[in-house]
Amino acid sequence: MRPNLRRALSLALTLILAVFLFFRISKEAEAIELSKVEPFYLLAAFLFGVLAYLCYTVIWYLLLRGSSSVGFLKLLRLNLMNSYLSMTLNSAVGNMVKAKYAMDDWWMSLGIISMVTVFEILPGTVIGVFTGNYHLIPALVVLLWALVHEDSLYPLVAIPFRLVKREGWIHRFYLGWKKAKKGRFVEALLISPLQPFFLSLALISTARAFEVHVPLWKGLLSVTYSTVIGGALGTPGGIGGNELGVVMAIGSVPAGTTIAFTYKLLTQYIYAVVGIIPFYRIGVGEE
Repeated sequence: MRPNLRRALSLALTLILAVFLFFRISKEAEAIELSKVEPFYLLAAFLFGVLAYLCYTVIWYLLLRGSSSVGFLKLLRLNLMNSYLSMTLNSAVGNMVKAKYAMDDWWMSLGIISMVTVFEILPGTVIGVFTGNYHLIPALVVLLWALVHEDSLYPLVAIPFRLVKREGWIHRFYLGWKKAKKGRFVEALLISPLQPFFLSLALISTARAFEVHVPLWKGLLSVTYSTVIGGALGTPGGIGGNELGVVMAIGSVPAGTTIAFTYKLLTQYIYAVVGIIPFYRIGVGEE
């Protein structure tokens, strides 16, 4: 598909989803008594989101120890800049820019990005299987297989790339994954559950602000659904898909779409605004 056509389809899909979100939220607003919305819980959701974002950066920092000497503060700036570019353009552009500063090769960097994503969605996938979402079993098997023994999985993953004569791409991805495991992998693995845990607490707090109870296990499941669906749709910032994933996980609750959007605003979209600062600062790539 041509880049211009792909970009036009992505923008059109984003517009459709944004209009749908606006319609749903405007309808839900009629049933919400704003005086009963508790700002304390929204503040708590924001703080949990900050902790999750810092955990995300720490995990990146630990995994990069095997292939890059980029410092933590610089990596934090790069992640914020990535948030801005992912929201204004798309995640691929954001990751390419981040890769330019964090690593020399985009496909190798994508290997590390994928490992961080696996860490983020793994707890929710496990919870989903244990709560009866058995359609997640194949995904869980592949995720664990990739973490435990990627060498035996690689030949299978490489088949479609080999057929289109692009095996070099997946091989560099594979090398990036291997380099991540040569970093402080065990420490990153042990810390990784904190990110989806804090995101789950942020969702629980957001829902509580609207007088809705969301259990922790549904919060973890929402992290998985939101990350996967938001990434799969390819809209800027995953908008629309993120909220859909959250609503699918928490089920039919009062003001569900409003809760989902507010949660993503406090834990993801707000960092796109903050990311304007490192993007426009001269010397963003300096230590």
